[in-house]
Amino acid sequence: MLRLIVIAMLLNIANACSLGGGPVPQDHFYKFPEVQLDAQVEPVFNEIVIKPVKSSGLYHERAILFIESDKPLEMRRYHYNFWSTTPAELIHNALYQGLQSSKIARHIARDLSALTADYIIDSRIVRFERIIKNQSARDLVGIEVALEISVRKGGVAGLVWTKRYSVSDALQTTDMHLSAQAFGDALKDIAGQLVADLIVLNKN
Repeated sequence: MLRLIVIAMLLNIANACSLGGGPVPQDHFYKFPEVQLDAQVEPVFNEIVIKPVKSSGLYHERAILFIESDKPLEMRRYHYNFWSTTPAELIHNALYQGLQSSKIARHIARDLSALTADYIIDSRIVRFERIIKNQSARDLVGIEVALEISVRKGGVAGLVWTKRYSVSDALQTTDMHLSAQAFGDALKDIAGQLVADLIVLNKN
């Protein structure tokens, strides 16, 4: 019995040392608000395919990233703040929601199952992080989102255009929930730009 008591005491001491005597930090997970664009009066296309968004490096992971403005080449991860899924999946869903709600096409698909699509959209994450002045959360500058989006004709090879869409937004608060809202607003802006470019494409 004495041996068990001693072991329990040692474990409690070890836990207290590892945690600094404080409570265990909680993980927080964030997603985007639903993207809703104004609908077109009539569909411009029959079908558009929006393929899964490509990502590489740290963008494969769910940790929210930040960059200090005085060290723009160094990307860092928050330890207890995560996206609900990977940035690529969140962005893919946001673009899909934007295209679908715009009613620009009778059908918006997420894959290449339909070879009769009018256009196929490929995209890649270029930037997707918070920008801060230093490690102090009081000095948050804002968020930056940049996507490289390519549009090509369905059924046959033929690239129509490749364009970089980017949005920067300055924030007056360090609240992570409001930062997630800002990321969602940036994706809504990019989806709107993409829809506008597709409408112009149809007129040319």
